[in-house]
This record gives sequence, structure tokens and C-alpha cells, in this order.
Amino acid sequence: MACNLTLGRLVDCKDSIGGLRTLYILPNFCSNIEASATIADLEMTDADFQDWDTFGTPTSSKQTLLVYDLRPDLSSMTVNFTSDPATGTTFFNQTLSVTLQKINHDTTNQLKLAAYNRSQIFVRDSMDNIFLLGMNGGLNITGGTMVTGAAKGDLSGYTLEFSADEKLPPIQITPTLGASTADYPWDQLSDKADIAFVYGT
Repeated sequence: MACNLTLGRLVDCKDSIGGLRTLYILPNFCSNIEASATIADLEMTDADFQDWDTFGTPTSSKQTLLVYDLRPDLSSMTVNFTSDPATGTTFFNQTLSVTLQKINHDTTNQLKLAAYNRSQIFVRDSMDNIFLLGMNGGLNITGGTMVTGAAKGDLSGYTLEFSADEKLPPIQITPTLGASTADYPWDQLSDKADIAFVYGT
């Protein structure tokens, strides 16, 4: 059977930390990531960015990723496993909860476009693992706020909820721990040079 288990698991060291560090957002939906990429056991080693059909990608061979840096202790990723033995179905609900500090018109406009759109997001956690959410169906914004709190210490910023129901858990890109190269934590991806990172101000 294709679903036979193959590995056990030991109790590991207590050296992990939670939280998210960075979002890398595709500018628009890409429909052929799984077909293009090299993925084994949920790990991506080659994305084949040059064959991605992301709408609006520059005519060069590079794939644009919009970089959103995150403050610590504010954003999270949750994957809910849903399996029904009565129907024989399994899917994975991928949820991304994001808090962005400070309100400005450029960010509000970008988040408006994100609410209209759906796209995939690479998420970098505090352990420098990178996960691809919404690989096949894209992530949708399902809720959020633009808020200025009443008290001086209250949030002035945005909260966002992204969600996707996928046939697979998030695909992972695993960095070489302790690497000091400019490509870290994308260094295990063979075509990492084909990424064009776009930073804000």
C-alpha cells in the first residue's frame, strides 16, 4: 500500500523555538508548482522556477517573491489534518495568522490586492525552515482587521488570516544548519539563483 509507514521517531533535543520570521509571497497564483518542482517526501530540492506560470512574472528567468519581514511573537502557522474514514478522504487545512505593525496607505493597498487575489506563500520559521503554503490551490485571505487600538500600547496595524485546503501538508525547504552563505536558508534549493526578492521600505 502507498500509505504504509516507513519510519519511527525518537524523542529529540529541546532546542526548537516557535514563531515566524518572514513571508515570501508570490505576486499572483501559480498553477503548476507541483508539476514543475522536484519534491520527495514533502521536501522540495528544485523548484524549477523558470517553468512556473505565475501571472505577471517578469520575462527574465527569475521568479519574483515579495518579502514581508515579521516581528517576533505575533504571527503563526497552523496545519489541521482532516481525515474521514467513512468517505476515505484526507486534506490539510493550512492557516497563516499574520500581524503587521503600523498603518500606511501602500500596505493597505497591497493587502486590498491580496484580499482580491490568491497566491502561494513561502513561510520562514524561527528555525529557518521554509514551508510552501497553498501549493496547489493558493491561499485566500479569509479575515483580518486594520485597527488602531484605544490605549497607547494597543496595536496600530493589520491582522490577517490566510487559509488553504490542500491535498498535502506544507512542502518544506530545509536549510543547511549553521550555513553562513548568502543563499541561506534557501541553500538546499538547487535553483535558488532564480529567485528575485523584492523588499519594501
